[in-house]
Amino acid sequence: MVAEGEECPDAREPTAEEIKEQGNQCVRAGNYKEAILHYSQAIKMSPNPDATLFSNRSLAFLKMKLFYYANEDADRAIQLRPDWAKGYFRRGEVQTAAGHYETALLSYGRALHLQPNDITIINAAQKVASLSSKEAKMTKRLPWIFVTAGAFLGVIISLADSFLAETSSLNTFLAFLLTLIFSLMGYGIYRMYRYMVNLQRKGNLEPPVDLLEDFQKQEETEEAPETGSATTTRNRYTKAQARQRFRKGKP
Repeated sequence: MVAEGEECPDAREPTAEEIKEQGNQCVRAGNYKEAILHYSQAIKMSPNPDATLFSNRSLAFLKMKLFYYANEDADRAIQLRPDWAKGYFRRGEVQTAAGHYETALLSYGRALHLQPNDITIINAAQKVASLSSKEAKMTKRLPWIFVTAGAFLGVIISLADSFLAETSSLNTFLAFLLTLIFSLMGYGIYRMYRYMVNLQRKGNLEPPVDLLEDFQKQEETEEAPETGSATTTRNRYTKAQARQRFRKGKP
């Protein structure tokens, strides 16, 4: 029985540390979306910015492949504790998953500088170094593979024309020209492939685009009364301000 004036234990609001632990439990259970909500609430409730909370939320974002937000939280953790190796390690994880191997190596290098004997950081750095090396080798090989495939297709077409057609329409020069054209087409396909890969990787760490933002702004402007338009404009956040508030854990 609770005495008069005494607070009921069940009615007590959880602390930021308790909400953080709930987020940790959600991460261990694989419920990353709920973990993000817990960490965001803990960030909002904490009297002082906590690098650990941003690092943990960065991991949850990373598990959901939301690389931009994961990278933002990792950067925030580094800003709060520049001498903490885990912040750099977390950023290296995000950059590796996003395909930015060179910058990931720099992040892991910084983490190793602060914590030289950490086997987890060493293994992660070795893994991304191996990925970077493999990609460099493939970047050299792929053009030749695409060109060879194009040339092979051109030769097949030329041979098919010679053996299957009653009267061949291709002489030696035309057969060579056809092979050359298909080789160039193969190289063109390779260049397009590399462009798409690089574009995707670049986009992994860029802020997401809200396709409805302009439409919603237009509707709000049309619906706002003329006398209150200035107040409405002042009370609306820009996209950059909204992202800044989100990073700070504010609604």
